Amino acid sequence: MAGEALQKEVRMDFLEKVAQRLHAQHGSEMERQTVVLPSRRAGLWLARALAKLNDKPSWAPSMMTVSDLFRSFTDLVPADTETLIFELYNVFRKQFGGEMSFDDFWPWGEVIITDFNDIDLYMADAEKLYRNISDLKEIDEKFGGLTDEQIEIIRGFWKSFNPASSGSEARSKFRSVWQKLGPLYNGYREALKARSMAGDGMLCREVAEKAIAGKLNVPEGRRWHIVGLNALNTCEKNLFLHLKRLGVADFYWDDDHFFMDDPEHKASLFIRENRRIFGSALEESPSCRHEPPAGEWHIIDTPSDTAQAGMVAQLLENEGITGSDDLTSTAVILADEKLLMPVLGSLPESVEEVNVTMGHPFRFTPLYSFLKQLMSLIRSARRGSGGLSFRSDEVLALLRHQYFRLLAGSDGDTVVREIIKGNMIRVSASLLTERFRSGFLFEVPESGAQMPEYLVFVMGRLEEASFAAEEDEMKLSTDREYLRMAMSSTMRLANLISKYSLDLKPDTAFRLLDRIFRKMIVPFSGEPLRGIQIMGVLETRALEFKNIILLSLNEGIFPGTSYNNTYIPYNIRRAFGLPTVNEHESIWSYYFFRLLRKPQKGWFLYNSSAQGLNSGEMSRYLVRMSYSPLFAPSHRTVNISVGRSGMISETLTRTDAHKMVLLETYREGNSEGKYLSPSAINTWLNCRMRFYYRYVCDMPEEEVLEKEIDQRRFGNIMHEALHRLYGPLKGESNAGHKIAALSRSRENIRETIISAAMDEMRWDRETLMSGRGVIIIDVLERYARELLEYDGVNPDMTLLHLEEDFSGAHTVVCGGEEVRITLGGRVDRIDLTGGAVRVVDYKTGAPKREVFTAEGLFDEEKEKRNDAFLQALLYCTLIEKSHPGKMVLPAIYWIQQLSSDEFSPYAPVTGLKGPESAISEWGSFMNEYREHLNLALNNIFSADEDYRMTAFRRRCTFCPYRTLCRR
Repeated sequence: MAGEALQKEVRMDFLEKVAQRLHAQHGSEMERQTVVLPSRRAGLWLARALAKLNDKPSWAPSMMTVSDLFRSFTDLVPADTETLIFELYNVFRKQFGGEMSFDDFWPWGEVIITDFNDIDLYMADAEKLYRNISDLKEIDEKFGGLTDEQIEIIRGFWKSFNPASSGSEARSKFRSVWQKLGPLYNGYREALKARSMAGDGMLCREVAEKAIAGKLNVPEGRRWHIVGLNALNTCEKNLFLHLKRLGVADFYWDDDHFFMDDPEHKASLFIRENRRIFGSALEESPSCRHEPPAGEWHIIDTPSDTAQAGMVAQLLENEGITGSDDLTSTAVILADEKLLMPVLGSLPESVEEVNVTMGHPFRFTPLYSFLKQLMSLIRSARRGSGGLSFRSDEVLALLRHQYFRLLAGSDGDTVVREIIKGNMIRVSASLLTERFRSGFLFEVPESGAQMPEYLVFVMGRLEEASFAAEEDEMKLSTDREYLRMAMSSTMRLANLISKYSLDLKPDTAFRLLDRIFRKMIVPFSGEPLRGIQIMGVLETRALEFKNIILLSLNEGIFPGTSYNNTYIPYNIRRAFGLPTVNEHESIWSYYFFRLLRKPQKGWFLYNSSAQGLNSGEMSRYLVRMSYSPLFAPSHRTVNISVGRSGMISETLTRTDAHKMVLLETYREGNSEGKYLSPSAINTWLNCRMRFYYRYVCDMPEEEVLEKEIDQRRFGNIMHEALHRLYGPLKGESNAGHKIAALSRSRENIRETIISAAMDEMRWDRETLMSGRGVIIIDVLERYARELLEYDGVNPDMTLLHLEEDFSGAHTVVCGGEEVRITLGGRVDRIDLTGGAVRVVDYKTGAPKREVFTAEGLFDEEKEKRNDAFLQALLYCTLIEKSHPGKMVLPAIYWIQQLSSDEFSPYAPVTGLKGPESAISEWGSFMNEYREHLNLALNNIFSADEDYRMTAFRRRCTFCPYRTLCRR
């Protein structure tokens, strides 16, 4: 029986021990007890433990956090951070005049408020701390009352600021800031107190100072129980000491942990000190204290955050954890709050109940991304001769957002296509306000001070739209919670700006709003009586679980950053007892190692991928576990296959339906007048799967907005400019002399190219002729002039056709039957030169001059085919009947090679020399070309030739369908 009792005691949770002691000592007067805990969640756990000890309804003690305790002793009202910054700036203006605008002051002010808060929480003497030392001899005089050690630390710091080194600009700036901070601290506190407001530190300091002076009004008949706290600041220590001296406080430290046996273990630092100062209400039992953790531990290295979320589901299923056990069963603890939604989304159906009591950062919500995008849009606004306009990429991002769809339905899709088709670099505000009933989104506030009110108005319209929308009501209800929270915070900022009469720059308003949004936490709460517990690290304080799964245990995330930016140097902080990285390390060490006392199993996951700010290293605590004989954890690496998914295989079986689609589309006399182009044939030869998506499924290649003149646009501009330059000479015999003269008209050539570029890109002249545009125009002008010079040496040239469509019927064998289809395409130019009819094709890409054969043009197994000549030769077959007795041959103008002495536009075929070739030789080559063309066309329209992906993966790099193939 004694052994049984011992085991029961060993297994008792910390809060169960506290409940047992409270019940035993104060069970009949619980209504007079106040329990102070590290979190409200711990209070719910304790209430549950107390309820188990009562067999009938009874009073429960009052439960509160440390912050609640301090607020109960003062009439000061805690102010939010924004109010504190505005109040600090108001004091700064009064003390130092218009030395600094709010735009410049704001980031500086945030750091100062953090420092002032630390000074108050640790009850440092601000007047001494902010002394401005001009001579080392002043230290003993000005810092009287400090210990020798403190004075030595201060002396070491100020040595670097002695007069001999006063020439340093950084030191000079530091002194300038430092000498303002003492007066600013005093003025700031006076201003807040005059309005009955305070920051957290100032509020606590007032209570602590009253406690030290014996003037704190402590209610009679109440008893305080301080439970499960760890690192105490100076204000907390002084308040607790006062309550202890009055004999109205008991202290309960969560100290039944293995690390308490090691004086050097950082996790025990504060608990040891607390026990020494305050004692403990929990009785020690030497026979069962400080047992080492007996759990089974697993460290899991994952390649991504998504993989961590997926592993949670796998672990829960593998271990048979359903969430149906009691509340102490399983906790999923997130060191990185952004994993909350991925984890919730990955939970298996077998998990019956889940309780989330942690905040979801507002910055990970769709509303935040919408507001941020709207602010980016406004930032991009510009007023010009054509009125107000926005950068098109910012407009497109807003129109594609789910919240814009909530306001405007699908109207945004039409305008998106219009912007892309028109390749608009900037979009007129008037166009947007005319097209949308939500045109208010494209109105720019006149000043930064008006920005918060504008966003409140926008969010109000979003809320109205959410009630009118016919969508999932649960989802919209969540969206409305986001909206109301953001509206409240934004309206508060608007009121502060008005109250303090500040004229903010737009960028400052954007930064202020973004800062408010980024620090907002959307609360998920519920009484944690059943189910798997999902929580952040701070929510675990004083709680214990049978199974724990900790995520994001990466160095830099757990532990988190040491402390905020500060103007108080490290040595000065040490001298005045302000927190430093040393204390921070002890706090996080305690958070981690105290969790290991109870679990039977624990899994510790981290992301080993070094990307961005993530180092890919496991937390220092996991390293310590790995080398400690107390834990001996197993190590496991999760690998994710990066191969192709099974979404689509390398080959897609051809069906009769596919064949019928092609026949109906390209059959001779089809209703839409479509023809199979050389580009389609080249696509088939390069990648049959791309042909399937484009021509069988009729999935057009996605149009994208182009901010630069890329290779395709470059070619289009060149073609159009040459068409305009040659147009007036069409049909003239012996046009070579006029072409030569045209080549010398540089101004005409340049203006023609600029006009063609403006039409192609849909840009105004100013946009075109800025940045790289000027360089591209220069290059195009040079190429056009060289081409004109090249043609100008042929005096007998006659231009027959310019940029015209040609088509013709062709017979293919399909399913054993002959079918007539239409082939066709647009020819850049047809001219008569040297007695031969030439099909001229302008190519702005890299020249392809390798010798080829007719068979090689259609070889699918060849990576580098000459598709340019395949295309030009097809055009030759379409027009040759119109020029009987004439040699019809292709001429490819490789624009980049025109100035080379080796340039020739004619086909690099052995034995053929362009117009100088014999008609019979050329005719023999063309017959061979037709044979292979027929074979290729028969394959395209066959029911037997399957669609397969290209074997040459480099072709996939810029393919618009590569995501479908998972390449």
